[in-house]
Amino acid sequence: MSADPAAMRHAVRRAIAAAMLASTMLAGHAVATAQPSTEESDTARTMDATYIAVPVVREGRLVNYLFVSVRVDIANGVDLWRTREKAHFLRDALVRAAHAGPLADAERDDRLNERAAVAAFRTAAREALGERAVRAVSILSVHSSRTQQARR
Repeated sequence: MSADPAAMRHAVRRAIAAAMLASTMLAGHAVATAQPSTEESDTARTMDATYIAVPVVREGRLVNYLFVSVRVDIANGVDLWRTREKAHFLRDALVRAAHAGPLADAERDDRLNERAAVAAFRTAAREALGERAVRAVSILSVHSSRTQQARR
């Protein structure tokens, strides 16, 4: 005994829609009933920007790109969600900082000058998110387009 194919498709669509609705409602319930911890974890107050392209220029010629992942730690006392709403402004500021000046190691084309990069990215993050919003900036990883992996 075979069922009508159109009726079967309709039943499957309804089942999928019901499952999606149920999972959304359960996720919302979990968020709404979650007990806030008395001490927020550091990872909960961060914003990551992955694979910011940092050009490596030598004698006016582009010789490499470094792809840098940056973590911005958000200061306590700052509205985290309002800050996260500015994520696209943060990424734009970080990309601009990556292209504004030399951030590569002076000797090696596949290495980042981490001290210069952190300083440039910290300034950019503070301009994008506000001076009080940024607690710290760190480099999570650096990948070079010329080698398999430059660091970490």
